[in-house]
Amino acid sequence: MTADCKLSKISDHAYCLPPVKEHDRPLLGVVAGSRATLIIDAGNSTNHAHYLLTELTNLAIARPSYVVLTHWHWDHVFGSSAFEFEIISHKKTKAYLKEMRTLDWSDSALDQRVKEGSEIAFCRDMIKLELPDRSQMMFKIPDISFTSELEIDLGGVSCQIKHVGGDHAEDSSIVFIPEDGIAFLGDCLYEDIHHGSPRYTLNNIQYLSDFFRCLNADEYYLAHDKRSMTNSDLISFFHELLLIGEVVDKFGKDKERIKKFLASHNNSKNCKEFDGDLVDSFINGLD
Repeated sequence: MTADCKLSKISDHAYCLPPVKEHDRPLLGVVAGSRATLIIDAGNSTNHAHYLLTELTNLAIARPSYVVLTHWHWDHVFGSSAFEFEIISHKKTKAYLKEMRTLDWSDSALDQRVKEGSEIAFCRDMIKLELPDRSQMMFKIPDISFTSELEIDLGGVSCQIKHVGGDHAEDSSIVFIPEDGIAFLGDCLYEDIHHGSPRYTLNNIQYLSDFFRCLNADEYYLAHDKRSMTNSDLISFFHELLLIGEVVDKFGKDKERIKKFLASHNNSKNCKEFDGDLVDSFINGLD
């Protein structure tokens, strides 16, 4: 691990271990109360998970009692066997993990699933890089599951675990710490990258925008971004996505009309140029 990949305190009760892009290691969160400690996401391998546990020891943070899985994707769950305490997830996450336990994770099986379209090449390559030997690999099935939300009192601080869904994964959940005004978002704001080209859908983005407007946290942490987002950042993020999504919904796949409308909007509002990849993602989401 590099020197900048250290567990750091981000609020009165919360800590984060930054993501590592080279191995697709997501950000891991920690919330420490007077009675218990909770981890957000299990990491993409037992090495990743053990590194976090070592960091907790180095900072004299009490050994955790819970792990919350934000969704089912491999990089958030494959480290779970390193943890000897209760694992929490949405009921859909638990169902996905039960199905994943039946799969063959050998190189040849991963290659075959990529060929069939049930796995993507990026995940296959990252799994092989992070876990070259998967002969003894095992990940745990959650002990506790919920349908909408679950609140855990850690002593002096609480964690509100809320299902939000989204395009990236329908089982996505977030962890909100109201006493500190921060939220760990997992991957819920990212595109769907598992069904062909990246895609966003207007309905899902509208739902998430409404949800986070009501949540109104001060700071947000995404699993694959080193930089956190303020509430103002998040409002701007959704403003851009909603505008693009609404224009694509109006003009369909007619890129020329979409670009012309957005260019006109930019000129009248003195805005930055819109991201063409986001336009493509919403067009892909029409299918």
